[in-house]
Amino acid sequence: MSEQPPITDSPWLWFALFSAVGLTALLATGGKFGNRQATIERREQAHAAVNAGLTITEDGTGRKTAENVPKYSKPGMTKIRLKPLAITIGAVLVVSLVMLARERLLRKK
Repeated sequence: MSEQPPITDSPWLWFALFSAVGLTALLATGGKFGNRQATIERREQAHAAVNAGLTITEDGTGRKTAENVPKYSKPGMTKIRLKPLAITIGAVLVVSLVMLARERLLRKK
């Protein structure tokens, strides 16, 4: 009977470990990144609106209003989202855990 190599020799363990840490970090800091992404997108949308010819008019009371204003991004409503990244990292985690279990169980026999 041959002895199994240590589990740390398997690349699937390391894929699972690193993807689990990455997914945990993404979920723990997702709100902070979402807020930052919204800020970045709003800044770019404002630059694009000014470059496209945003016009500001002033009425008789001195109130200024802007015309042709785009709909700005808000936290949770951004163009670039973190959900696809979380899904991809989660899929890598599941596949690597399945492959690790398969590798360990097949070598056992």
